[in-house]
Amino acid sequence: MVFKRRVSVLLALVVAALGIGLWGAVGFASPKDDGPTNNDEGRTLTVLTKTREDRVVDLKPQGTSQGDMRVVNAPLYNESGNKKVGRLDLYCVTTDPANEPSEKANMVECTYTYTLPGGEISVLGVSALPTLPGLPPKAVDAISGGTDKYAGVRGEATVKTRGNKAFTTFHFID
Repeated sequence: MVFKRRVSVLLALVVAALGIGLWGAVGFASPKDDGPTNNDEGRTLTVLTKTREDRVVDLKPQGTSQGDMRVVNAPLYNESGNKKVGRLDLYCVTTDPANEPSEKANMVECTYTYTLPGGEISVLGVSALPTLPGLPPKAVDAISGGTDKYAGVRGEATVKTRGNKAFTTFHFID
């Protein structure tokens, strides 16, 4: 009987340790582990991009016009920027170019895929870009879904830029 109890306790400790290890591996750990920052008890997650490959596909006519695309891929880092935690792939299509004197920004429809340990998060939205290869100073887009650990997620993704860094905070809702 004592042997069975010891085995049960040992098994419970192993399962708990594996659960904690897996929880940290997918980025939902405290900021101390240098993973993506998770706040508000699992309801937000913040990641950072600081370097990116950015290309504009300029359709005719030359210059910014409807249908031009911006294609980007970038590594994702934790909020402090010292640990790589995934990747970002996105494309934006110009729907309304700033081709009139009163227009200050190009309107683009964007699709983002954030690949993180444990799955992907998909985001969709319309952004106002001062220049097509540029970054919006701030954008709020819809979380449209996810895979694996993020299957069924929904909410908003807020992007704030500072210099060449873009901070994305996912605000998950029930």
